[in-house]
Amino acid sequence: MFSVRLLGGDGLGDYRFFSGYLPDANAHQPDSSWLKSQHPHRADASWCRSRCPHRHFAKRALHPRHPRAFEISTHDTLESSGTNTKADKAQKISLNTLIQGVFKSANPHWFIFDAKKGQTITATFHQRRFDTRTELLATISEPAGREVARLSHGVLSFTAAADATYRLRLNELMFRIGDEFSYRVTLSTSSLIALPASAPAPVRPIQIGQTIADAFPPLAAAHSFDLPFKKGERFFIEVHSHQLGYPTDAHLVIENLKPDGTLTPQAEAADAPAITPAPSLAVLNRDPSNAYEAKADGGFRLTLNDAFGTTHPYELRILKQSQQPPTLIAINPQLSGAKTKTAAFGSSNVPRNGITALEVIAPNRHALSDPIELKAEHLPAGVSCLGGFIGRGQSLGYIAFQATADAPAGASVLSGISQSLFVSFAVPDMAKESPLYRSSGPPAIGVSALTAPAYVQSEKPDILQAAADSKLEIPLKVIRHAEFTEALKLKVLGLIADVTKAPEVDIAAKATAGKLTLDVKALKLAPGDYGFILQGPAKMKVRRGVEELTAADIAAKQAIESQIKAKEQLARANADMTPKKAELIQAAAVAVKTADAAKKAADTLVKDLTAKAAPKEATFIVYSQPMRLRVQEVAKK
Repeated sequence: MFSVRLLGGDGLGDYRFFSGYLPDANAHQPDSSWLKSQHPHRADASWCRSRCPHRHFAKRALHPRHPRAFEISTHDTLESSGTNTKADKAQKISLNTLIQGVFKSANPHWFIFDAKKGQTITATFHQRRFDTRTELLATISEPAGREVARLSHGVLSFTAAADATYRLRLNELMFRIGDEFSYRVTLSTSSLIALPASAPAPVRPIQIGQTIADAFPPLAAAHSFDLPFKKGERFFIEVHSHQLGYPTDAHLVIENLKPDGTLTPQAEAADAPAITPAPSLAVLNRDPSNAYEAKADGGFRLTLNDAFGTTHPYELRILKQSQQPPTLIAINPQLSGAKTKTAAFGSSNVPRNGITALEVIAPNRHALSDPIELKAEHLPAGVSCLGGFIGRGQSLGYIAFQATADAPAGASVLSGISQSLFVSFAVPDMAKESPLYRSSGPPAIGVSALTAPAYVQSEKPDILQAAADSKLEIPLKVIRHAEFTEALKLKVLGLIADVTKAPEVDIAAKATAGKLTLDVKALKLAPGDYGFILQGPAKMKVRRGVEELTAADIAAKQAIESQIKAKEQLARANADMTPKKAELIQAAAVAVKTADAAKKAADTLVKDLTAKAAPKEATFIVYSQPMRLRVQEVAKK
């Protein structure tokens, strides 16, 4: 069996579409060698549609801001007719078929297939892998109507009890409809791959620095481990399963184990530690973890199970220190604030003579986790990394990039940050519904041909220092675009959890200086180091496509010169007195006609591009350079 999958992250592979600045989406015409490439690429639309087995996924795969996945399967592909919305109108299918469709109405899609006695039938559905918002409910029933199997965690499997025609029913769990609610189900005669699940076993020993890879016991049963430790030892207990791409919800119970074998509760962890301040995109992580520094010799009894009752794999890691290098996840920028509720994320482009920043998440962090200096390399030409900082025990930071005024348009994939998150489908209000996102490889930074309205710098580039009960005034310098004179309102990101209550700074119109005041006591910042950045919107009229218009003007002038030469050629032909006069006139007339057509086309193009290049108001995100704040203990009186 031969199968090729091009997948964007989620632990399924590191092939991904390019994200960032795309100068010309049709400039690259890939062929079969593109499949073998290990480099990010954009794809030609017609090429993808001709090779992708699902039209819906193919056409959505091309947006430069959002990576998409598609699968090349050896199974025959069958499109739902859309008329199979009742049991008596079920669509006939064969086994070993890939079924795909879109829920255009709230009615289920019905299919029928023939199976022989003893034949094992397996159906699989992957939601996040194919960027669909569908939460699929699938059932198989006998001819008499009795249900014999139901989809669970994306998998359905049963063995036919008799030769018969069986019904497959597919419906969206909440009966939502539209192009974003599509499905792709593989119905095959292959058996499920047996997971390496183990039954509940006697308590096993585990040591600091050791990792145990196993699978959860069935029916939410638990595995238990005894962990000895010495006074002064510091260690991190981490469970990795959901982070590995499995639909699990691990539950970890930690108990003190006394020499006489008695147990007393120490901690219970059912979810990952909260990321504070919260990132702009809710990052799902159901894997628990815990950090501990031993005050005396002792031991823990660790009890681990899956609340969902699956038998998926997990890793129990007992680390001597935080993971090195740490896992870092980048999110493309968007404006933060009470009025910004939609999950429509901007691109990761830095405008010329401007600054942009990526939000960076470090998962599995605890109070004992060391600080992280954020760095990136492999930058586009003309771009420098301003760095960033995630404080001790913190999970969120911002890494900034600055482009020179003459930075050439282009892009590159960064090193130093291992993963990215991209919104696959935006939602109108993240308070009511979670957006679907895809994880991918390292982020890409592009250079926009537009010039930023402004950027902000601190006049004190060193680490800012303030006592925990004081106020700190930070003088700011504003570097403006010549045409940007509007006032700025910038918000502090990275200091406190509630971004709606974060400090703000107002910079007057035309002003090139401002002052940020931080009330450290009111912000309740504990002693330690913090990284933060200023961000806010700015509106300015811009001209797009100026370079294309300039090239079109040059081509129009060349067309005029060609037209003049063609007319001169025709005049010489008319004045010719040789036997070749008729032949020369005919050739010259063709040249004049060609030159006239080229001149007309060039004039039309210049006219169209001039209209498109007319100044139009655009909203930019203005950033400051990253800043570092050191909060000190209050001086004793």
